[in-house]
Amino acid sequence: MKLNYVIFPGVNASLPKWVVARLGLLKVGVLIVGLALGFGSSAWSASVEGVRLWKAPDHTRFVFDLSVATPHHVFMLDNPDRVVVDLEKTTMETLLGHLDYSDTLVSSIRSAKQKNGNLRVVFDLKQALKPKSFSLSPNDQYGHRLVIDLYNAGRKVVKTETNIAKAKPNNKFRNVIVAIDAGHGGEDPGAIGKKGTKEKDIVLAIARQLERLMKKEKGITPVLIRDGDYYLKLDKRRQLARDKYNADMFISIHADAFKDPRAHGASVFTLSRSGATSGMARYLAEKANQSDIVGGVVTEEENELMRRVLVDLAMEGVLEHSFYLGKHVLQELGGVSALHKKRVEQAGFRVLKSPEMVSLLVETGFISNPKEERLLRSKAYQKKLARAVLSGTREYFNRYPLPGTYYAWKKQNSGQFARHTIRKGDTLSTIANYYHVPVKHLREVNQIETDVIRVGKVLLIPQG
Repeated sequence: MKLNYVIFPGVNASLPKWVVARLGLLKVGVLIVGLALGFGSSAWSASVEGVRLWKAPDHTRFVFDLSVATPHHVFMLDNPDRVVVDLEKTTMETLLGHLDYSDTLVSSIRSAKQKNGNLRVVFDLKQALKPKSFSLSPNDQYGHRLVIDLYNAGRKVVKTETNIAKAKPNNKFRNVIVAIDAGHGGEDPGAIGKKGTKEKDIVLAIARQLERLMKKEKGITPVLIRDGDYYLKLDKRRQLARDKYNADMFISIHADAFKDPRAHGASVFTLSRSGATSGMARYLAEKANQSDIVGGVVTEEENELMRRVLVDLAMEGVLEHSFYLGKHVLQELGGVSALHKKRVEQAGFRVLKSPEMVSLLVETGFISNPKEERLLRSKAYQKKLARAVLSGTREYFNRYPLPGTYYAWKKQNSGQFARHTIRKGDTLSTIANYYHVPVKHLREVNQIETDVIRVGKVLLIPQG
C-alpha cells in the first residue's frame, strides 16, 4: 500500500496517534542530524536572495547571498565552455539580469530549478575558465555566502614596465617605486558613513589622486595595488608590491570608523612588534585585519617564515625607516586635516608585515564623523590629502635616499646647488630672477607642482 502523507514540515493529523508520535520523534531525529551536519532543517529550503559581481584583473567573482548554508557542487563543461553550479534544495529568489558582465569572459548566466529540487546556475563562457568556490559564514555585514571565482586559466604573466625599469635602468639613476594600496574593495566595503559613503570608494579615489600626483614627480614611479572595485587578500597586496612591482615603499590608504561619531582626525600607523600604542590603534588594527573574512577569503595559517622574519635585523631597519616616513607624512597631513594623534601610532596591521619595504598605513579621517564624511567625499579634499602624503614621501626620500636613485644623485650633487630659505613675500619668479635660473629648473629640482611655496622651506638653486 502506498502512503501519500507529507511528513515535513508538519505531521498529518489524520494519521493514528501512535504513527504521529513515531513520525514526530523521527522529525526530531532528522533535525538533530541536520544540525550536526551544520545545515539545520532549513537547509531543505534554502534560497538565493541576492547575487553580486566583482571584476578583478585576474578573475571575476560572483557572490550568492543565501538564506541558510547549503551544499553546492561545481563542475565544468566544454563545447561550448560552461561552468555549472548546483545548489542543493535551493530556489532563486532574485533576478540575474542586473549583473553587468559585459567586459568579462562570461557571455551569459542562467538558472533553472531541477526535478530533484536543486538549483542549477550555468555560466556560459567566451573561453575556458578555472572555477574556485567556497562558502562563507555570516559576519557583521553579510549572512551566508557562496563565492564563485572564475579565473582565466590561460592568462600569461606579462613583465611590467616597472620591473624592467628597475632591473635595467637607462639612466645613471633609477626611480623609487611606491606601491599605493587602496584598502578594502569588492565584497568588503570597509567603514560606512551615515550618508552611506563607503570607505573602499573614498580610499580608491585618494589612491588614484596620489598616483596622478606622483607620476608628475621626478624620481618616483607610483603603482596602484588595487585599481577597481574588487577585493585583494592582505597577503596578496604585499606580494604584488614586492614580486610584481619591486616596490621600495608601500603606502596603504584607509579611513577610520568608530562607534562614537565625535572621533575625528587623520592618523598614521606603522607596524608594531610589541603591541599597539593606544586602544584606538589596537581597535583599528583588529578591524583592518578582519578584511579577509569580510572580503571573502578562505583564511590559511599564517606563514611561519613571516613570523620569524619579524625578529630579523632587516625588519628592525624597515620598522625604523617606516617610522621616519610616518613622521614626515603626519607633519604634512597636519597642514590639511586635524590629527587624531600628533604622533605616529603603531599596531599589528597584517598588511604592513613586509621586511622588504618601508611600509605605512594612512587613516585619512573618520568616515563615521559626519563632518569628515562630507570632507572625504570632496574631490578637492581628496587631492589635498594626496598632496600631503606626496610631500611627506618626498621629504623622506630627500633625507634618506636609496642608493642608485634620483634622490641619491641629488643628495650626492647637493654641493652644486645653492640654498635659499623662503621668506615672506617670495615667489618662484622672484627667486628665479634673483639667481638667474629658469622657473622650470626650480620646479624640477625641488619637485614643486604649484605656485604655492611655504615660508621657511629651503629651496635648492641649480648653479651654472
